Amino acid sequence: MENKEIEYHKYLNKLMVIKNSISLICFTILAIVFKHWWIVFFSLLFLISIDKEEN
Repeated sequence: MENKEIEYHKYLNKLMVIKNSISLICFTILAIVFKHWWIVFFSLLFLISIDKEEN
């Protein structure tokens, strides 16, 4: 049972890394296009993470 939970959390972490990377890349492109470096900070609003709660 615990092994399935570990695999599930690994899978979720991979998905979050991909989603966060895409978000950061898109906002970086917008910052380059509009020539305002502070636009990249808006990507922080769209970052996701999960918390592993201990029972």
